[in-house]
Amino acid sequence: MGRLAAIALVLLLAVPAGVLAARAPVGSIAFTDARGEITIKGRGVLLARVDRGSLQIVDLTPADQWSPRVNGVPRGRVVGMRGRDVSVFIPGGRFRIVLRGEGLNVSARGQGIVTIEADPDQTGTAGTYAIDDDEMQPLPGIVTRVAYGLDVTLAPVSGASS
Repeated sequence: MGRLAAIALVLLLAVPAGVLAARAPVGSIAFTDARGEITIKGRGVLLARVDRGSLQIVDLTPADQWSPRVNGVPRGRVVGMRGRDVSVFIPGGRFRIVLRGEGLNVSARGQGIVTIEADPDQTGTAGTYAIDDDEMQPLPGIVTRVAYGLDVTLAPVSGASS
């Protein structure tokens, strides 16, 4: 009888947890050929490539089983790198990543807040981005904060990109 009660208790606790997990909002954000600085504080999966520039990654959940990988090599809690053709894969967990340079291509799925500071080239092009299933749009000309996978309204960011 005790064993049956224990199984029933586990099932009773597991069902609401599974329902809550299924309801957790999941969004996405993507950047294509961006120039400037992109800061993402998020949770979930991220793939990125920097054609030329630098990156800094902070793993905000270093005790979990996921660690950031830079150019295919697992890294520690804090990673900084500068160079050309740098690729990043964060398979899960919470993270903060700052990408600076040109040819920034990013795809993230989960939840997060992103600060975009575009640096247009001589033709005025700074790349494109899209949130969730929206169409790609040009990067904004001023410092902008956006959220993906979260139901929040962000306060405006003061200051303009130079």
